[in-house]
Amino acid sequence: MIKKIFLFSIFTLVLIEFFSFVASKFNLLLINNDPEYVYSYGNKWRVENTPWGSWHRINFKDNHVSKCFNVTYQSNNVGARDEEDYDEKFNKDSIILLGDSFAEGFAVNFEDTFHQKLEKKINKNILNFGSAGHFGPLQSQIIYDQFAKKYKHNELIFMFFPHNDFLDNNWKYWKKKIRKLRNRPYLVKNKTSNEFEVFYPSENSKIDFFVKDLIFNKAQTFLIKYTYTANTLRTLNSLYENYFYNDKENKDRSYSLSYYYKEISSVESTMHSINSLLLSAGKSQKKTIIIIPTIEDLKRKERGEDYKNYLWFKKIQSLSKSTSTNLIDLADFLNTTDYSKMIYECDFHWNPKGHSFVADLIFEKIYN
Repeated sequence: MIKKIFLFSIFTLVLIEFFSFVASKFNLLLINNDPEYVYSYGNKWRVENTPWGSWHRINFKDNHVSKCFNVTYQSNNVGARDEEDYDEKFNKDSIILLGDSFAEGFAVNFEDTFHQKLEKKINKNILNFGSAGHFGPLQSQIIYDQFAKKYKHNELIFMFFPHNDFLDNNWKYWKKKIRKLRNRPYLVKNKTSNEFEVFYPSENSKIDFFVKDLIFNKAQTFLIKYTYTANTLRTLNSLYENYFYNDKENKDRSYSLSYYYKEISSVESTMHSINSLLLSAGKSQKKTIIIIPTIEDLKRKERGEDYKNYLWFKKIQSLSKSTSTNLIDLADFLNTTDYSKMIYECDFHWNPKGHSFVADLIFEKIYN
């Protein structure tokens, strides 16, 4: 009996893997990635053991390969993506760069990053504290206050990506997901004081750490690395989330809304984090916010839809004025035709041409 159950289980697993392989190759699933033994996804250098969550292993190299790029990531002595170590030797006119994957330089080699392109143009040290991995404005605020701020600098550049920055630190959104057990901060409002507070679900989870690590990390890592079944499971999980997460309020939180996002509580918490970051930098610091659109944002803009009347844009304009911060909206300088040449065909991130364009634009608008 046990033997029959074992053989049946093996047969079922093989059948699921075969179905997942065929479905992935014909792009029939919501997620159709190849396993990591086929492509290295550049996740080995990523960790979540800091107060701000997503970060990088110290002095580590990793390779990231996809259908349209093959790049190497390298971190320095503090885990930042840089070939130069960070210490007290930097001049006080150095620049702190903050933000998510665009600041980190996701999908491009180091010499092609915005960070390096701009650094060479202005002949100043730029310390890159950007990170991929659902890294929102709250995390930029925390890494600045608890880590980056100690390095001499007189300038701050923050990259804001509305496509996911309204959601990255939104606990209402993430608490319905399996990935809620990741070690990362969220911003919640205290019902008594009505003030925003930082919340870490990992500290409040009743699931034993060993069990959590085994089920949600080890098993998931194995499946993603060695099987196509991971695509089927992730697709089913996404469908489940969409089915149970489809009321009007939550539809407004959709990633696809990006520049046209209007869910009030998320906008307020996101702007709270950005404002706290700018205030922490102080009046003596030169500050710049770069707002990054998606192709869909530009298409809607070209159809005549005006996002500048939305609450989030009015708020970011207001706080930039109150904190003497330069505000550069890339949508003011791009169209869909040109922008499609600045991002990868298989990924929405900037290619080397995109990083060069943004570095040139910031140099022209801020430094030239």
